[in-house]
Amino acid sequence: MYKEKSNQRLVEQPLGKMQYIPESNTLELTGAWLWKTLQEKDFSALAKEIAGTISQIKIDGSKIVAIDTVGAYFISRILTYANNHNIKITDFIIPESGQPFFERIDKIATDKREEFDKPKTGFIISVGMNFIERIISGLGFIAFFGQFIINCFHFISHPRGLNWNDLVRTIFDSGLKGMGVASLLSFLIGVTLAYQMAPQFITYGANIYVVNFLGIALLKEVSPLLTAIIVAGRTGAAITAEIGTMKVLEEIDAIKTMGISPITRLVLPKVMGVVIAVPLITSIGDVASMVGGAIVSNYSLDVNYSLFIERVKAYVAMSNYTIGIYKSIVFAFLIALVGCYCGFKVKGDANSIGEQTTKSVVLGIILIVFSDAVIAVICKIIGV
Repeated sequence: MYKEKSNQRLVEQPLGKMQYIPESNTLELTGAWLWKTLQEKDFSALAKEIAGTISQIKIDGSKIVAIDTVGAYFISRILTYANNHNIKITDFIIPESGQPFFERIDKIATDKREEFDKPKTGFIISVGMNFIERIISGLGFIAFFGQFIINCFHFISHPRGLNWNDLVRTIFDSGLKGMGVASLLSFLIGVTLAYQMAPQFITYGANIYVVNFLGIALLKEVSPLLTAIIVAGRTGAAITAEIGTMKVLEEIDAIKTMGISPITRLVLPKVMGVVIAVPLITSIGDVASMVGGAIVSNYSLDVNYSLFIERVKAYVAMSNYTIGIYKSIVFAFLIALVGCYCGFKVKGDANSIGEQTTKSVVLGIILIVFSDAVIAVICKIIGV
């Protein structure tokens, strides 16, 4: 990238040089500080020359004839080196033409120097700080939930304020587009469970009880949980990325400027759309999973299709299906709310979108499993 002295004839500007003058304790910068006139080895040689020999220094760049961002970067590296080695800068001169380049580059370098200078914390302090951050994040989510509830009451009195087009689009994206994947995986889960349990039922001569097992396991637990996890990975991440991108592009600020609530405009239709779509997908997943179980039961356990259906009608309570649907509604609400919350937490850069999207999926799945356990305990208590 940098020109050698032997190639100086190819460069119109004089090579950038740095020279330490011991008499005046000054580092003199001369020539053109451009990407094609600077040499990395000059910086290394200078570092070896002044390392451990001085406690303060003057930097005189008044003789620099031209400068670009690379030249400003090299000057910033000199300041960083002095800061890391406790060398005080008593005077600093740089051409006026190079000030914009240097200020922009040195701002980034200063932030990194401050981060480097931060004292390292111990393990216990780090755990405590992470715990406090989790509490603050949890309180923020509760506050966001409270704002959502307030906007729900406002929607009841002003239903025309809802973005109905966004509601329909969310139902289509989270429902119709995810139906194929959810149905396929539910079918395969039904096949897998029936196939894995077949040897146990055959051992005890209880082949017919595979219907009871599949009816409870698939309709009440597996199908709603599996569908919710799929939706969390697809729709939850998509909602976070969409709202996060709008925040980076300052579209949410524009919505606020127009006097429109971002929660009413963005959050409410997405939550309602997901809550409508997920129970429908779960219902289709229930059918697909039971079909998979029926196929394996017919070929591995000699339970024909008519007997399978009759057994489902007689011994699988309707409450198993309804509880699974109620669970899917709770899961859908949590997925959409977490996705929107993480979207609003995005900061002004693309990296933050990726971080919050990951958090949205992870936190959504955690809440799904946690709420499933809570619902299971409640159902046990009330005897359902």
